[in-house]
Amino acid sequence: MPATKTLPQCAHDAIESAIDEAPDEEPVILWWDDGGYLRDIVRNASKQLGCAFQAVEQTPLELRTEAPRDRAVWYVPHASSDDVDWFKDVEHTGNVIEQHIGKLAARCFETDRLQAASIRTAYEDADDRETVAKTLYEELNGDGGLPSLQGLQTKIVLDGHDDPVQFVLEHGTEQLPSGDDLTKLQGLLVDNGMTPVDGEHDAQTIVDRTRRWGVAEWLVDEGLDKSVLPTEYQPEPHTGIGVSRPELRSVLSKTERKQELARVYLDPTQRFWHDILRTHDDPWDLVDCPVDASLEHRLWEEWTRSFYAGDYEQCATQAKRRHERLNATYGDVPWTELWDQAIDIATLANELETWEETGDTGDVVKLYGDVEDGTWQIDNAVFNLIVSGEPEAALPEEHPATTKLDDLRSSLVESRYLDYLTDLGELVAEQIDAGSPFVGENHVHQFFAEEQEHLQSGQSVALFIVDALRFDLAHELAESIRCELPQLEIDESKWVSTLPSDTEFGKAALTPGSKFSFNIELQDGELVPERNGRKITNYWRQTLLENEGWTYIVQDDEYESGWGQSRVAYYWNDIDETGETELTDFEELFSDRIDAISRIICEKLGNSGFDRAYILSDHGFVSLPRHVDIDDLHPPSDAEKVTRRWIAGEDLDEDAPGVLLGEDAHLGYLNDDTKISILTDPIQRFRNQGLPDARFYHGGVLPQEFVLNFITITQE
Repeated sequence: MPATKTLPQCAHDAIESAIDEAPDEEPVILWWDDGGYLRDIVRNASKQLGCAFQAVEQTPLELRTEAPRDRAVWYVPHASSDDVDWFKDVEHTGNVIEQHIGKLAARCFETDRLQAASIRTAYEDADDRETVAKTLYEELNGDGGLPSLQGLQTKIVLDGHDDPVQFVLEHGTEQLPSGDDLTKLQGLLVDNGMTPVDGEHDAQTIVDRTRRWGVAEWLVDEGLDKSVLPTEYQPEPHTGIGVSRPELRSVLSKTERKQELARVYLDPTQRFWHDILRTHDDPWDLVDCPVDASLEHRLWEEWTRSFYAGDYEQCATQAKRRHERLNATYGDVPWTELWDQAIDIATLANELETWEETGDTGDVVKLYGDVEDGTWQIDNAVFNLIVSGEPEAALPEEHPATTKLDDLRSSLVESRYLDYLTDLGELVAEQIDAGSPFVGENHVHQFFAEEQEHLQSGQSVALFIVDALRFDLAHELAESIRCELPQLEIDESKWVSTLPSDTEFGKAALTPGSKFSFNIELQDGELVPERNGRKITNYWRQTLLENEGWTYIVQDDEYESGWGQSRVAYYWNDIDETGETELTDFEELFSDRIDAISRIICEKLGNSGFDRAYILSDHGFVSLPRHVDIDDLHPPSDAEKVTRRWIAGEDLDEDAPGVLLGEDAHLGYLNDDTKISILTDPIQRFRNQGLPDARFYHGGVLPQEFVLNFITITQE
């Protein structure tokens, strides 16, 4: 039953009754408060009744320093004293109230004084009276309604917590009371329907059975037939108005200890309903129940069976659903990360299978660079899978994923991905050998001519030229900007870079001028890029841009001045430099770089208010599996220029192993004797810098290197 009055109301009533019962018309009321927690309440009630208020600071004798002339309330924050002679006159002419906060709180429950006496004894018997007094004051001061007697008893026993079931579900034994308070808690649990703890007095047993009941309630809520549970664990149907939810779900939605509780409710040693769940027909019926390791393990085992059976689309759907539930419940924990990676695994497997089954021999640029459906998504899936790491390392070793996940991951990002790269390379070689490839595509060296209308329109324009921004990373960057600046219109389109896909040629192509003025020629055994017959060096590239009115800024320049101008070209070189150094975890570093680039672009677009912006790149790159044997080729001794994917030189032996580059062939600079198979083979490369940097390279003609994703950003 709820309280009928507040502490201030009861104090008002007590003083008013004492005045009415006093022999004198202007009495002094003496209030003894054992503990001294009612001072403010008694003061306010006194003022409301027109009484002067005088409180003891050290000894009750202080009250005698000034005899009262009008009605007054004397307040003593101690238990009543045996020195009654001090106040004989008050007893004869006024009145005495002996009420500490526990007694006054019991008077708040007028309809059940007998049961409410437990509140008084709880205060009097407490080792920490201050904590009990604070609870009584907060609950009965009139703010936020009046509590029930049971709710108040619970808060006293549990130091302010108002739900005994949820308290045990969350805190276990760590904050459980002992002795008489544990007995009181056990009674409160039973009163709240926790039948399994009836008659139990051991703290650990009480916790285990309460948690087992909480898991059972959630399982039933998700569809488990409650008849398979023991009678005492079968949850009663919820009654009352409103939508009810399992107690454990309520706990996990409110607690700040989600990660800690994940280790409790997904702990393999706490398989709450193992015998029932291991024989349940379809565990995916219960996928939205995120508690009990037995269910988690069965879901993973069934998922891997479906994966090995080739049901990749179903696996992706199931993994997404499980990930969403665990993420909503626990946030970022190893179990959540596991299912997040399972999504990537299923997605990649499905894309690779689609590639293997179709055997598409169409235009390789369209095949790879279609923004919606291109096979660049395979590279994206591989990249994401590698970046997501090894979540199984943080799982309990009993989890079945700890023995299976690495094999699943490796089979995709090692052997099957390498097979895909090889197949794609063969397709490129066939298309080039067929003659006149990539006709009708947008070529990077035509960018300034093709976009002349916008670049010279008088609008403010920013060019963000990012070295080695592969198609999939450009898409990730576009998605990041869409999320951060939704008011902008962001379009993606495919372009073909300059071959071979090296920085020297790629950046030279991204310079102002007619599309007919750009060329690559073989001069003295070395390939050189030209505009209007002049070799493009770093200095000349900057000059060409500045002559066209562009402010030229390079990342990490000391000041990066020039952002206030209307046309800015900004060069970011981090990705290529990171890959070239072959750092062990360069995928993770690339991911960080994309985040950094996104922040810079969003900052500049937001602050400078450009009318239009482009994100461009000079080339992409190939990232090979971690474990791959490279076929290390040795170029002929008279080769003038040797990179990892091509060599250049005049009068080279036609039978020499390698790639011969000339100026009059069908790609403009690859002559008829060019060994395209080496340019497109992912595991063949020339010895130049040695093989420690084998995982990351460019310079050939795999689509990952030369099909680029240019991003156009405009104000809507």
